Amino acid sequence: MKMVSTVLFMAILAVGLSPARGDDKKAETAAELKALDAKLTDAFKSHDFEMIGKHIADDYILIDPRGGVHKKEQYLEHLSKGKGNPKFEDLKETDVNVRVFGDTAVLIGLLHVKGKVQDKEISPEYRWTRVYNKKGDEWQCVHEQHTYVVPKEEAK
Repeated sequence: MKMVSTVLFMAILAVGLSPARGDDKKAETAAELKALDAKLTDAFKSHDFEMIGKHIADDYILIDPRGGVHKKEQYLEHLSKGKGNPKFEDLKETDVNVRVFGDTAVLIGLLHVKGKVQDKEISPEYRWTRVYNKKGDEWQCVHEQHTYVVPKEEAK
């Protein structure tokens, strides 16, 4: 009887800990994705388009704040040409939230921009969504969308 009780206790313990192990794995994956996403934001700021190109999928789609749709090749070409000659003093992401669904993850956040475009000071904010997919051992961004946040004083 003692043997049955011990086996039953171990089974209950194993089943009870399974969700916790799954949660730990999701938290680990979420931290990995936040770190990758932060590196890609830094790469954008420093114009490291090779780094960006490595971590966005070949079938990547970007929807810009004006509703324009861009494929990977178009996006990287646009960045490399430096349209408007943007100079970023600061790119800061806040409110980053990660949801992991197996080999797919959705990240949302808020991007604070400070810099100059054509020598004009800018400081917009954008809500963004990025979808990542794991291929092999690497996460790649497959979709991204940015929405301009209207400042409260302009929203009236």
